[in-house]
Amino acid sequence: MSPATGASVIRRAQDGVRRSALRRQFHAVVSDKSDALSVDLDQPGVDVGAILEEITKGLDSGNLAVQRLAAALRNSGAADTLIERLAAESPSQRIRSARVIGALRLYDAVPWVAELLASSDRGVSDAAARALGKTGGRNSASALVLAIQRRGLSRRLVAELARAAPDMFLEVAMGEPQRPAVRPALAMAAGLRRRRTAINPLIALVQHGSQRERVISCRALGWIGAGTAVPVLMGALRDRDWKTRMSAAKALGALRAYSAKDELRHLQSDRHRHVRMAALHALRRLKVR
Repeated sequence: MSPATGASVIRRAQDGVRRSALRRQFHAVVSDKSDALSVDLDQPGVDVGAILEEITKGLDSGNLAVQRLAAALRNSGAADTLIERLAAESPSQRIRSARVIGALRLYDAVPWVAELLASSDRGVSDAAARALGKTGGRNSASALVLAIQRRGLSRRLVAELARAAPDMFLEVAMGEPQRPAVRPALAMAAGLRRRRTAINPLIALVQHGSQRERVISCRALGWIGAGTAVPVLMGALRDRDWKTRMSAAKALGALRAYSAKDELRHLQSDRHRHVRMAALHALRRLKVR
């Protein structure tokens, strides 16, 4: 073994020991065996955020384990350091801090994390969006909506908005005046959440929205499984815009809307190839030839 290879093996072993020690600290806090933490955010070979994400995965901010870890971090003074590092020159420091804040759902840090959404560094802005999505709440959701206003419809922002938005936030926002990119993003987020409370606002967008709003709202109704929207979706099959017709056909297929079989058959002679393919695929899902 060469000296360089040997040094690399030793370094990896040391990093593993550090990670294990930190993980034991966190688990002691979670099990209420300790309320003290000693965290070095710049410890070589240790990604504090990754370890915390592993421990808190799938847990919400009200979970006792998350609350104990957040309290221990605040008591150690590391929470203040995290917020300070959100303004660091180093992108990696900002990313790591955002990951820890998101993993622990530190709601108080939302205003500072939200500022990172405007970063020109994609890694930083994505880390901030993920942190806000995990933290959740009205302030996190509002910050993501503002970012969509600035940057336009982004899959990352929409996914995190769907995760962050509190009950009825999206439904109410869809009915309010919005900039062009925002309402389609709200509709997509509502579809991803699959909450039936969003069905009526989405139906209204299919009937009266812009072209992009109609297209996305049709798909969102399909994702939600909104059987009550079938008549409106059947009407959308006659929309002048081919993307709306295609989206409505896909939604009806997803809904297994057998009552739409004749309209879907008629759509197989549509002038646009993508619409014909969507209708054929929907009929196959209905097991209709």
